[in-house]
Amino acid sequence: MKKILLASTALIVSAGFASAEVVIGGDGYMGVAYGDNGNPIFATTDTSADQVPAGSGNNFSNYSFVYDLDVDFKASGTSDSGLTFGAAGDFDDLGASQGARGWDNSIFISGDFGTLTMGDIDGAAENVIGDLAGVGLSGLGDFNENIFLIGAGAQPAGPVARYDYAISGLTLSLGLSDDSGYNIGASYATDLFSVGLAYEDVADGATVTLFDIDALGSTGSTAITATAPNGASQIIGAASVTFANVTLKGVYGQIDVDGTTVDTFDQYGVSAAAAFGAASVSAFYRAVTTDFKVAGTPDNDFEAYGLGVAYDLGGGLALEAGVAQADSDRAANALTVADFGVSIDF
Repeated sequence: MKKILLASTALIVSAGFASAEVVIGGDGYMGVAYGDNGNPIFATTDTSADQVPAGSGNNFSNYSFVYDLDVDFKASGTSDSGLTFGAAGDFDDLGASQGARGWDNSIFISGDFGTLTMGDIDGAAENVIGDLAGVGLSGLGDFNENIFLIGAGAQPAGPVARYDYAISGLTLSLGLSDDSGYNIGASYATDLFSVGLAYEDVADGATVTLFDIDALGSTGSTAITATAPNGASQIIGAASVTFANVTLKGVYGQIDVDGTTVDTFDQYGVSAAAAFGAASVSAFYRAVTTDFKVAGTPDNDFEAYGLGVAYDLGGGLALEAGVAQADSDRAANALTVADFGVSIDF
């Protein structure tokens, strides 16, 4: 139930526009979650609750209410010459000053030449590869998400410019992040299958986060980062097949961090998503391995898997539940999280 404001009635725009509209919508959820191993969302002031790690003074419950709401907008118009242009963003980002290099929200222009978009967007690699199927009401740590070097929220952070050209199922993408790096990607999709391949390159001196322990809660461990004097790069590919309302997907990527103690970094995973009328089921398995060149530096293996179910109640309302588990050589214990509640999309 998107709310649309037409230029002819509710939005006052320049007479030079052939047409324009603004669509306001949003999504959110509310429910209850379970977790162990000191996940930050379960932090409590109750001193009788368990401390993670033991003796740290940080108390955690095993249950918590979870809630989130995002209200966003999309504005688009058409010039006299037939070019399409517009903007998209989240109202939460409008209150803060962004300066000349502000990159919250995004703006695009599109025509027969393709589409140019700039701002808070995915890079070219993420645009053609995507993530594995997610689970749960709140995302449960988003362990299904692949690591990309350039894009919104990736490193190095900054506004992203991306050019896309699509024709007959083929999509070509080129992404740039100021002078920090670039990525290119291509994908081909039909109703039955899709394939994608991308390459990313980050400038010399960039610090790349290969593994972030924060997702596993307060385990007393640290993130794996590498500052690459000779830059960093990634080759990543994906393939999927769809049959009888079931989609299977696989992803593999390898990051090379030149001039550092990291020898090899690999990420790979598979997922399945199926729909049965109003009900749907999803599951994923994902692994990340980091091997070091220096003797005595322990390698790090990370594994995560999850299962989710949902039931569409109609009108943008749904019941959702999920469970996920993640473990790492650098974590004291495996993390198990689960949630259940209602989601809205309007």
